Amino acid sequence: MNIKCCIKNFLSYVYNPINIFKIGIHGLNTHIGRGLNVKSGKGIQIGDNVRIGRFGRLSCFSIGGKLGNIIIENGCYIGDFFSALSGSDITIKHDTLIASYCTITSENHSVDPECGVRYGNQPLLGKPVTIGNNCWIGEKVMILPGVTIGEWSIIGAASVVTKDIPNYSIAVGNPAKVIKTYNFKSHRWEIVQ
Repeated sequence: MNIKCCIKNFLSYVYNPINIFKIGIHGLNTHIGRGLNVKSGKGIQIGDNVRIGRFGRLSCFSIGGKLGNIIIENGCYIGDFFSALSGSDITIKHDTLIASYCTITSENHSVDPECGVRYGNQPLLGKPVTIGNNCWIGEKVMILPGVTIGEWSIIGAASVVTKDIPNYSIAVGNPAKVIKTYNFKSHRWEIVQ
């Protein structure tokens, strides 16, 4: 490990001493920028060689007595102002790149207007979220509960992902739709008809 990495790792603890120690598993050579906010950190697992930018939020919530986990595998790079809200497991597979201001949530409040309870006090519902290996998630993307993004896929900036995205796809928009897939025979991205 070079001196620059050592300094960044040391600064992670200087900027976030309480919150970093809340994290259940924290990998080697991992840098977490200042201002990280952690809730129920025992459900958080961060792999080796991970970088999480400044002012992130990692929150694990319990649904039916089961804590949702946040698993960030080796080699991931996550930009500033990232939020992960887990009522069911959120898994970010290895070497995924996530830009700034992105949100991933695997939980949501019930939305029953007839129960007489305001939405913020209704029970949480959870569906797992998985982001495959080597994905690229653009700036200000929102990924909603129950979504799986296939490996080597790209999500365009400001997209809202509401359904599964296949491997080797480019998806954009609100809601995000696949516009291109990679063709291994022609060795290029091809427009989806």
